Amino acid sequence: MDIGWLGVLTGLMTIFRGTEFADTVLAPVVVVQMMMAFGSVVPHHVKVFGGRLPNDMLALWKILRRNPDSNAVLRQHYLNRLRPYMSPDDPPWHPSGQSDRVAFYVLKPDLTDEDITALEDELTHTTSASELLLLIDTAATKILANPAPPPSRLDALLDRLTEKAVAMAPELRTLKGTRGAALARLGRHEEALDVLAEADESNDFNRCLNAAFQALAHFHADRKELAAAELETAIAILRSNNWAGTVGWKIVGTVCVETGYPTLTECEPTKPNAENLAPPRWIGRKEA
Repeated sequence: MDIGWLGVLTGLMTIFRGTEFADTVLAPVVVVQMMMAFGSVVPHHVKVFGGRLPNDMLALWKILRRNPDSNAVLRQHYLNRLRPYMSPDDPPWHPSGQSDRVAFYVLKPDLTDEDITALEDELTHTTSASELLLLIDTAATKILANPAPPPSRLDALLDRLTEKAVAMAPELRTLKGTRGAALARLGRHEEALDVLAEADESNDFNRCLNAAFQALAHFHADRKELAAAELETAIAILRSNNWAGTVGWKIVGTVCVETGYPTLTECEPTKPNAENLAPPRWIGRKEA
């Protein structure tokens, strides 16, 4: 088949030799057909987009016309993150331009102040409830990963977003964990403990963060021994999963700093040591 096509094309080149048609159309086609003939000889070594080069022009044309989606992997990761927030009543999810923008922020390791501003804008235009919940939960978690600043607009944003998320989907316990964390950060410690008691504990990540923010709430409620116990639980989970450098590590680190607990650099998972979990300096003494 390939040799036959090559013969036909060569004949056409002879007939139209010297014309613009031969130079601009037939010449490139002949080159492609020569490649096809070569592909027929060594089919196991010639591939296009990961597939073996076909033995006819129609199949090659279909492959070349195919437009590989460069965002396909990104969208799949985003969909995996989105599924826990979906309701059975939700319509089938279809990617959109906004989904691609939101996925960028959801999957980005850290958020800058400019990112937070952009996220606020996306929140006002997001119509999908599941995507809105994912966006809120992600934004709140990444805000919590930064050291607690003096009272600022981020505090108000954190309060408003987490309250909205729980109101939208009170059955999602993971949102209660985020809400409880926000309340602990905002200084509403007893409320935080009540909400965290209902938070999701189905995986190590949630258990770790719940324990960290329970520690924060207990610390500011002057229950230092309980705070130390919860922090030890959070750090033990971090160490067992080797999560150094992750958002969970950063969040627990900010809680350690705020409570005066030994810094996480003393608790590296690669250097387990009984002294790493020694009680912090505020255990066993009264605060001035």
